[in-house]
Amino acid sequence: MSEPSTPVENCGYLCLEMEKNSDYMKCGCRAEVLQEYTEKTFDEKLMTISKEYRDMFKSSSVKMHKGYIGDVKPVAHLIGEDTDMPTKDDTRKEILPVKKWYRGNNCLLLNGIKLHRGRVRVPVSGFYHVYSAIEFNYHLIRDTERNTIEVHSKSPNMKHVIYKSNIKNSKKEDEIMCTQHPYERSENLVFSRYDTYISGDTYLEAGDEIYVKVANISYASSPPKNIFGIILI
Repeated sequence: MSEPSTPVENCGYLCLEMEKNSDYMKCGCRAEVLQEYTEKTFDEKLMTISKEYRDMFKSSSVKMHKGYIGDVKPVAHLIGEDTDMPTKDDTRKEILPVKKWYRGNNCLLLNGIKLHRGRVRVPVSGFYHVYSAIEFNYHLIRDTERNTIEVHSKSPNMKHVIYKSNIKNSKKEDEIMCTQHPYERSENLVFSRYDTYISGDTYLEAGDEIYVKVANISYASSPPKNIFGIILI
């Protein structure tokens, strides 16, 4: 007849070092030893890991903004929705923002990117590729007495600019990139058009907003051909 087993043998015997740099060993039932070890070390480990993550994000150039998920890159791709017509107050300004961007069909606003009044807000700091295309359609004014062809414009050039500002100080804006081209005149045309495109890589902080401005905004009258986009690289 076999000898009766002890309670420790029935529950699984385990010896475990309970403290670092110590000879203190706890032996007994596996479940009880593991529970005691977990209670002693969990809070300490949690505090250590939490501090490591806080230090990592403080020293990193990555800053989070609401709505961002780290494994998918923020991206926006928009096309023009409607023509932006200047108000009476706007007519005194040389350059105005393009505010009407379409959100449906093949347009994208993903992973924390927000669109508000024509401005795209980025959710995380980093280097972004920014691009925009605008088609200008303008009317040529002919003066037969002076034999001249002019364009009704306050600006001598078709100007297409991308600006940035931050939600903390929306009144301050910085020019990111710009392209300009003189109005083209022709003896054989009443109307003319010109396509502009700008793109480049720039560093943006979480909460920065980027937006497009053009001179003579009423000439940007082909919304489906106007494009504005951004992607984290």
